[in-house]
Amino acid sequence: MKILHTYCQNHNLGDYALAIGVKNVLRKHLRVDLIGETNIQGQEFSEYYINEVVNKKYDLLVVGGGGIIHGAHWPNGWFWLIKKELIKEIKIPFIVYGVGYNYWEEEGDIPQRGIEHLRETYKYAKHFFVRNDGSAERLYKATDIKPLVMPDPGFHVGECHPFLPKQNGKYVVIQLAYDKPSNRFKSPNAKSNFIEGLRSIVKELTKKYWVTFAPHVYEDIIISEEVSRNISRTNILDFGYFAFDHTAELIPYYRDAEFVIAMRGHGQIIPIGLNVPVISLENHPKHKGLMIELGLEAFNISINEENFQETLSEKIKEIESRSSEIKKSLMGINSSIQAMTNQGFNEITKQLGY
Repeated sequence: MKILHTYCQNHNLGDYALAIGVKNVLRKHLRVDLIGETNIQGQEFSEYYINEVVNKKYDLLVVGGGGIIHGAHWPNGWFWLIKKELIKEIKIPFIVYGVGYNYWEEEGDIPQRGIEHLRETYKYAKHFFVRNDGSAERLYKATDIKPLVMPDPGFHVGECHPFLPKQNGKYVVIQLAYDKPSNRFKSPNAKSNFIEGLRSIVKELTKKYWVTFAPHVYEDIIISEEVSRNISRTNILDFGYFAFDHTAELIPYYRDAEFVIAMRGHGQIIPIGLNVPVISLENHPKHKGLMIELGLEAFNISINEENFQETLSEKIKEIESRSSEIKKSLMGINSSIQAMTNQGFNEITKQLGY
């Protein structure tokens, strides 16, 4: 089977990592002869491209995952660049896999053209799965679409892929986000409270661990530098090296960490999928949504919380004191994630006649 995978190749390491998970899952469940890739935010699915490339050269189209249901300014109200009337011209089966409804609460709901486009996509897709971060409820509220839920493919990055150790000694990974800061921080005071509180936390952590900062987009470097400035036993991973042909080499830093403090969805997803404890720094509904779905809400903290530093310090102590217990719990969670993905792809293969 020749498969075309379209997803966000848009300068975010988390999106490139989830593509590793997609390939792992596809190769596990399907007879794969070829996986082609294209950027959902760059490739227009024009009539020519659909007829001469998609329909002629491939047997299956996979759309997603990632938070691609987002972007009121995009032509279709979400990232897929295909005119609504051309969706039905895709003659090969296509599935929407583990996508996220990523609109910020401050942005309001998806525009009407996006609702209509998603409904048309839902009508013609063989399967339409959203990821397990509360996207199903958010999408239904906005569009009346009732999608199925499939775990984010990022949970599967560690399967079928050998990752060599990259760092010696005990260390903690901190993954911070700094694109769209006005959406993430509710006020200037919240931002300064967060940065100063986190600096104090990092100083305490470095008494026992190295602290490694893992930027996922270029803008993340700025806040990583601000938080780690003049604090010994810290380092920032070289974004320019990992982005994006060496994304697979980022995974061991998460896998071998004592625990992770994460401000992005895939900063949560990747280590959880590797049975590494995570403290989620909530700044979007999807962050808390994921932790609720997985039964890990106790390790979710809003970055805008007034007592942010004290709460984070308490959560770190809890993870340190219950590390073995939490890792065992994560193994159970990942068994459930595997079962959900297997069930979803069993339905897909049945529909495809496998």
